[in-house]
Amino acid sequence: MPEAMQVAVIGAGLGGLTAALALARRGIAVTVFEQAEALGEVGAGITVSPNAGRVLDHLGLGEAVRARGVLPGTQHIRDLATGATIRTIARDSDLEARHGAPYRHLHRADLHALLASALEAAAPGSIRLGHRLVAVTPEGAMRFANGTAVAADIVIGADGVRSTVRDCCHRTMPPAFTGQVAWRGLVPAEALPDPVRDEPPGIFVGPARLVLRYPVRGGALANYAIFVETADWQEESWSTPSTRAELLAHLPDACPSVHALVAATPEPWLFKWALFAREPLESWTAGRVTLLGDAAHAMLPFMGQGAATAIEDGLVLARALADFPPAEALARYEAARRARTAMVQLQSRLLGLRFQGNDPESLGRGPLMNEEDLGLFGYDAVTVPL
Repeated sequence: MPEAMQVAVIGAGLGGLTAALALARRGIAVTVFEQAEALGEVGAGITVSPNAGRVLDHLGLGEAVRARGVLPGTQHIRDLATGATIRTIARDSDLEARHGAPYRHLHRADLHALLASALEAAAPGSIRLGHRLVAVTPEGAMRFANGTAVAADIVIGADGVRSTVRDCCHRTMPPAFTGQVAWRGLVPAEALPDPVRDEPPGIFVGPARLVLRYPVRGGALANYAIFVETADWQEESWSTPSTRAELLAHLPDACPSVHALVAATPEPWLFKWALFAREPLESWTAGRVTLLGDAAHAMLPFMGQGAATAIEDGLVLARALADFPPAEALARYEAARRARTAMVQLQSRLLGLRFQGNDPESLGRGPLMNEEDLGLFGYDAVTVPL
C-alpha cells in the first residue's frame, strides 16, 4: 500500500459502506460520495446470510446484527394458490453454529445505520452527501453535479445497476428489463389476523409469481416482496408508490394468507420497481477505477444474495488494497471475485425459473438448491486467497 493512498467510494449503499469501513479499519484514507442529501436506506427487509455475516463479524458488527435481527426457525415453501406447505428448510441456530456467522432477517435501514455509524466512528466526516457523480476518468478524476472536482488514487464504483462509474469507464449497453416487476411492503404485525401473523417465514410459489415474507424489527413488522412476470411497467426506481388494488390484481388466485398480507399494508409502505440486468463486463477495472456490487454484477434477487455479494466485494477489495500495490490489488480483487459472483448470478436466475414455474409441487421433490455444495454460505471473504 503506497503512502497516503486516497480512495473514493461512489455510493453509500451497503457494499460501498462495507468497503469504506474495511478500508478505514486498515488505515487507508477513504471518502464516500453519496448523491442523496441525507442517509437512509429504503424501508425494506434484508437477509444477512452467514457469508455476509462473516464479514460483519470481522468488522465488529456481528453482535449488533444478531441483536437487531430475527433468527427464523424454519422457512416454508408454500403453494401460492392453496397455501399448503410444499417443503420446509431449516434456518435455526444450528445453521449459525455450523457456519460460525449470523443468519438474520433485518430491516435494511438498521443494517445501513450500523455500517454508517461504524464508518463515522472510524473515519469522521468521510461521508459526503449531496454529491452526484457526473463523470470519472480511468485516472481517478471525478466531477460532481454540484461543481466539485476531486481526484483519488483509487475510485470504487458502488453506485448500483445504473452505475455512472461503469458507464464512464466501460463500453456498456443500457440495463435490460428482465420481464419481472417487484412490489415490496411492510406490515405492522399487529395489523395481521392472528393465524397469518403467526405463520412461519418463507415463500409462496406459483406460475409467473413469487411471494417472499419474513419478520423484521423483532417481529414487529412483516416484510414482503412479491415478484410478477409482466411487461406492463418498466420503471426501475425503488421508491415508486403503488396501491394494494394494483398489486392484488396480479394475485387473483392467491391464498387468503397472501391477500391478508397485502390488504393490511399501509399504502405509504408499498412500493414497486422493475428488475433490470446488465450484460457481464469483460473486466470490472479501468485504470484506477473498479466496480463492486450491482455496478459490477447485478443479479436477480431469488437467492437473496445481491447485498451479500456486495458486502463480500467490499471486504475482499479492502484487503487487496491494503496488501498490494494499486494496480495489482485491483487485478487480484477481480480475479478473486468474478467466479463467485458469476455463480450466484446464474443460480439466482435458475432458482427464479423454478420458483415461478408451472408445477409448484415439483419443489417438494428432489434437491432444491444445495447451499453446501455451492459454497453459498461457507464462502469466507475474510480469508479467501488473493
